[in-house]
Amino acid sequence: MRWLLPDRRALIGAVIGAATALLGSVLAGSDARALPYTVLLVLAIALVGLLLGAGAAAWAWLAGIAVLTVIIVSAGIQPDAAVTDVIRLATFIIGSPVLVYLVRRLEVVRESADEALVASRAARAELTAERERLVEARNDVNAALISAERERARLEEVAEAIPEPLVVYDDQLQGTYGNRAALRLFGRSFVQRPLDEWGRATEPRDERGHPLPRDEWPQVVAQSTALRRRLTLRVPMSGRDVLVDVEGTPIPGGGAVLLLRDVGKEEAERRRLSRFASFVAHELRNPLAVAKARIELARRDPMLPERAAGHGTRALESVDAAIGILERLELYSRADSGSIEAIQDRFDLAPALGAAIERLRTRGSEREVLIEIGSSVSVLGDRHLTEQAITNLLTNADRYSKPGAPIHVEVTGGEQVTLRVRDEGPGIADDVADRLFHDRVAAGRGLGLGLYLVHATMSAMGGSVLLEQRRPAAVFALRWPRADRKEREGSGAG
Repeated sequence: MRWLLPDRRALIGAVIGAATALLGSVLAGSDARALPYTVLLVLAIALVGLLLGAGAAAWAWLAGIAVLTVIIVSAGIQPDAAVTDVIRLATFIIGSPVLVYLVRRLEVVRESADEALVASRAARAELTAERERLVEARNDVNAALISAERERARLEEVAEAIPEPLVVYDDQLQGTYGNRAALRLFGRSFVQRPLDEWGRATEPRDERGHPLPRDEWPQVVAQSTALRRRLTLRVPMSGRDVLVDVEGTPIPGGGAVLLLRDVGKEEAERRRLSRFASFVAHELRNPLAVAKARIELARRDPMLPERAAGHGTRALESVDAAIGILERLELYSRADSGSIEAIQDRFDLAPALGAAIERLRTRGSEREVLIEIGSSVSVLGDRHLTEQAITNLLTNADRYSKPGAPIHVEVTGGEQVTLRVRDEGPGIADDVADRLFHDRVAAGRGLGLGLYLVHATMSAMGGSVLLEQRRPAAVFALRWPRADRKEREGSGAG
């Protein structure tokens, strides 16, 4: 009952109670039977309770009783007035605590009301803050929706620009989007059909024509893992079969994206590119040869200024670089048609390597080439094609190595002569490495013809090319038959 603890208010209430008792005694005079101070005390206790609280009223009551008792004892009570005095005192002693109790109850109710008011204000403030948070959250959601819609529109714009069919599936294996290329080739039903109906309509088969079980369909596999394979699908609109390369990528949270490339269309494009390359090489070779001859004649003029001679040297290097590009285009045309002609001569590999490095220099590269080669090594093959193959590997190493890093070339003997080229680049991804020598693969600058031509030329002369290391740095190996081994075999047969 902390409200009864003595404090400043309790002291004031006690002083008021004692003073009121004394004042009543003075007003009553010597007639103890009048005792008007009991009424004054009740009024004083009521006022103290209203102004200072129940604790102060209780202390006023206690002080009043103490002073009243002293006054009654000292003044004495007449026998015939004892009953009246006792009744008055009993009324005061019993009634005042009831008054104090009522004041205390009033305080409790007021405190509860104050607490309720504070709680109501806090709840209102919290409600206001929550309303502000909800408005802010709604604004964030609206902004996120606008951003998502903008991103969706951007992605859709990118997807529409892709020339190959692209189809998006949700986690229920239902097609939700197909770009124009997909709708043009397969029709809208390819996207919107349930999976089983899609399977009955397209009859998915592997490249050998064997039907695929449902769990090997690209939409199913790509839900959990990246996919790349060749399939045969029937076009629902025309009923014809198409051979497609399918690339599938899982979508975080469920779903998959399929990118389909029409292999037949790619082959037609490759044939057109091959014919175009052959045409360009044929038409530009003669003008460039004439330009080269004229530059060489001009450089022989003894009256040619030194500065002009320097410009002539640079121009001749540019013409040689252009002729090299034409040779690659012409070689690509022959490789694509399977008509590369390679001779089988014995030649020293070291001069061919030096000529390839010079070709690299004419293309503007100043990167250092570190060579490890033993004694003179002779191989069987076509020296011209060999120079082109080594040049292509050196060009790739120069293109993808870190700035300032050298190119490492190592030549080793054995049953076959091996030339290894190691770059200082980021390496080659597995999905690219699997098709490196068979498709036109471009990972940045260039047309992606280099390694395709390396494989074609090495195969034509009876050699081979191999990707020995994919990461952290790529290592390519060219291999030729050793010349002295062939000679030993020939003498042994004779």
